Amino acid sequence: MVFKKKVLAVSVIAAMAALAGCSGSSSDDSTSSGDSELVQGRITGFGSIFVKGVEYETHNAKITIDGKPGSEDDLKLGMMVTVHGNSSGAHGYAVRVDFDDDVEGIVTEVNLDQNGTGTITVMGYTVTVDENTLVEFKTSDITSLMQAIYDSNAGIQYVVEVSGYSDGQGNIHATRIEVKAYNSTDGVIEIKGFVKNHNANTFMIANMEIMHNSATRFEHMTTDMLNDGMHVEVKGRGFDEQGRLIAEKIENESDSGIGSGSEDDDYEIEGVVSSVSDTSFQMNGHTIYYDQNTNGMQYVAENALLEVKAYRDSQSRLVAHKIKADELDDGHYKSHSGLEMKGLVEAIDTSNNTLQIMGKTIHVSASTMMCDDHTQIRYFNLQDIDLTMGDHYVEVKTYLDDTGNLVASKLTYEGSNSSNMDELEGPLSIDESGTHVMGIVIDFGNLTTPMHGARVKMKGTYSGGIFYASSVETESSSDSSSDGSYKSH
Repeated sequence: MVFKKKVLAVSVIAAMAALAGCSGSSSDDSTSSGDSELVQGRITGFGSIFVKGVEYETHNAKITIDGKPGSEDDLKLGMMVTVHGNSSGAHGYAVRVDFDDDVEGIVTEVNLDQNGTGTITVMGYTVTVDENTLVEFKTSDITSLMQAIYDSNAGIQYVVEVSGYSDGQGNIHATRIEVKAYNSTDGVIEIKGFVKNHNANTFMIANMEIMHNSATRFEHMTTDMLNDGMHVEVKGRGFDEQGRLIAEKIENESDSGIGSGSEDDDYEIEGVVSSVSDTSFQMNGHTIYYDQNTNGMQYVAENALLEVKAYRDSQSRLVAHKIKADELDDGHYKSHSGLEMKGLVEAIDTSNNTLQIMGKTIHVSASTMMCDDHTQIRYFNLQDIDLTMGDHYVEVKTYLDDTGNLVASKLTYEGSNSSNMDELEGPLSIDESGTHVMGIVIDFGNLTTPMHGARVKMKGTYSGGIFYASSVETESSSDSSSDGSYKSH
């Protein structure tokens, strides 16, 4: 849920930088084919790696980072990766894992609200940052994205590396952002996407103009192959006096990512829908077709975050056979009575992968993104929370599954001491049983009680089975045109 206050702010909460200790659960609630498969999705945990609810063993896998040999230690939470392998249930074996960022370069504009959500502009791309975007500062020199904005007079000082759902034409929904100090000796600027406005020695990707010359190296292609619509990656080290990126290398990316699969592979793709037509939709820069046999078309809409299972037909087109909403999708979260809570862990059942907060039992699945912001354990799970050693606080985002269980899509461990207030956000009910959010009794005290049916975001104190609200913001759940704004009471 994005809480927009209509206030322009630029600071990204410092706690978002503590991403080292994050992992996934080991529960067996995922289903996948045992055949050869190509899976594209974000890393939600480690042990070896969790992608789309499956724990893939990587011991014998070939791992590449931006086309170069790497190791599992180079993989980070939130990275969008392509996994070649096979799986059965919640376990699988990776033959190859590839990571390639979407853009790495200068920030020219920052429009973030006080919660650190909104957009930034990176190398001509509009990058959406939401509450699920993981932001890490690899430099101690700055603590906000505003400080990373490019100053042409000072030269390149900082760059950001963005991974996420890219349409290749100007928009990226970021799953992970790394902020780095730029090394002028060996630093490289990268941008990936579809060529447009190509002429003799210039072209554009998104809103970034690129210049190439006789010194530019071409990989997996020749100069005369460069044309509008081609998917390429461009690397350079600086800009000319007109602000154009000077290309040192241009690489054909047509056979990377999803393009690296074969007709025999099963495809599983996670991404954001950018457009929909009568026969297909665009997701992550790929055209995915559908027909009368496609299951789940009700979820397809612009800006929806989806998980798609597909195959290649006789024309080598990607055809969806099953579609579902991703657990972190705002529409899915709202329609499934999602709760967000920040509070004390009251009980843990490691055998059933559950914990209790504010009297509610929360289930942790193989798809749950788990992050330890306190002790920064990389392979963090519920067993690392020792309730015999003081109080422990977590922040959790949940949704209601088809069986009526509250399932965590994201869980962040915040340590044994919390100086912050408890927080609760969800659908408000007012009936003969009282005022509550999914069974949690609410006491608004002197605050104005919002209308029945509104989604409320509250800060306060949970004690004795009652949440005592000290502040409340509301969003009407019936307003389909709502932009996610909350109004203070």
